[in-house]
Amino acid sequence: MSLLTRLLFPPKCSACGEILDWYEEKDRPKALCSDCMKQWENEKLDVCGSCGKRVTACECVTEELQRARCATFRKLVFYRHGKGERVQNRLIFHIKKKGDRQTVGFLAEELLPALQTLSDGAKAPVLTYVPRSLGARLEYGVDQARELANALSTLSGIPCRRLLTRNIGRRPSQKGLSAEERVRNAKRTFRLCKNVVLRGKRVILVDDIVTTGATAAACVRLLRRAGALEVFCLAPASDDVNQN
Repeated sequence: MSLLTRLLFPPKCSACGEILDWYEEKDRPKALCSDCMKQWENEKLDVCGSCGKRVTACECVTEELQRARCATFRKLVFYRHGKGERVQNRLIFHIKKKGDRQTVGFLAEELLPALQTLSDGAKAPVLTYVPRSLGARLEYGVDQARELANALSTLSGIPCRRLLTRNIGRRPSQKGLSAEERVRNAKRTFRLCKNVVLRGKRVILVDDIVTTGATAAACVRLLRRAGALEVFCLAPASDDVNQN
């Protein structure tokens, strides 16, 4: 980013909008101001009510992911419903609704240690992502999980492949559906891309947030059907309903 660009379009905090300084030696802006970064780090200290570990170390999977035989699910924070002021809620909003690359880059860097753990020792691991609906892509101009997976690929060197797509036809949004309806809807929504063979591969499935896990579970099942030896899920946030 040039000095003129910085002066005309100063980098702002992805959570609160405060104008930021930049890292001189890396020549790139930060994503969060100091206050929001403190809040973010504090959220990462939250504890899972099931395993008792900090959320960043928690490997608990939702019931749907467990039934789909997902190997593990790594996340950074719990998303807080009805609390839009929380820093994690604002970051997810930014990548969903605004396609903000600064925020995507920040979340990718935060997820990188977990990705390295999941891929450690694996022969030719593969990154992929939960594809967004065409309607949402047209409305917001972004496929946030794809952007996040691509950013992780750049940081890690692990190839990102488009393995999944959506079936043609309008489907109801998962939001607002019951747990059973989410499962049925997700199973009808996704399919494998043509000529996908994953025999013996370790696949890391990236999404922006996992709620009940119905969507991710449907994707996990398809990837395992294609021969994946193990499928792991990776997302910045898990719904706070999964905390207990």
